[in-house]
Amino acid sequence: MKLYEKKLIVNADDFGYRREINNAIIFAHRNGVVTDTTVLTQREGFDHAITLIKENPNLKTGLHIDLDAIYMMREPNRFFKRIPKVTPAMLIIVKDAIDKQLDKFLKAGFALSHFDSHHHAHMHPEVLPLVAKKAKEYNVPIRFFNGYYNCSKFLYKNLEKEVLLPILKEFGTRHPYFLIDKFDLDSDYNTGEVMMHPGFKERWRNVDLAKCCNPELKQELSEKNVEAVSFEEF
Repeated sequence: MKLYEKKLIVNADDFGYRREINNAIIFAHRNGVVTDTTVLTQREGFDHAITLIKENPNLKTGLHIDLDAIYMMREPNRFFKRIPKVTPAMLIIVKDAIDKQLDKFLKAGFALSHFDSHHHAHMHPEVLPLVAKKAKEYNVPIRFFNGYYNCSKFLYKNLEKEVLLPILKEFGTRHPYFLIDKFDLDSDYNTGEVMMHPGFKERWRNVDLAKCCNPELKQELSEKNVEAVSFEEF
């Protein structure tokens, strides 16, 4: 049996967004290296995603928490210097939204492998405890974007170290420590996640689809002693 030096989760976001994205994710799972996907329960393609996952039971599914209607997160180094304000009243709405989306996900027959979120909404310091608590309740890991707030323009320099990581430690939350950029297999990690957005009919999603299905990628994974695994195995 081969002993791998590294493990890599290849996670395709936005399953359930619309048919073109759903079909591309399934294609990347069947013909490429995608091990996991994350499900949007509130979008037009959700029912279609339910049908597809029944035909592809080896594709692991996490809940892609969607809080865009409540507040909007963007990567600090690209869009903003401050995090959006989330008040105690908003947190009640956030908790209700997470509960309803998770309930819809489970009632549809999806098996929960992990939690992450649309536009990294769960990385908000007021919201992360809610997601960490859910992850502990269901004994699943979460996506953690190491270095998300490491930006020279961002105003809260130690937010990750002083706030976010202690929250995860408090709840005993499991997570791959590194979110790796676009199959940078030489990155220094033991277990990492690659976040991809395969899709049809959108150029940037087509690029991600092609990367996931690159016939040379599986060979490169083997040569560099990297094992493709799912969140379920983490």
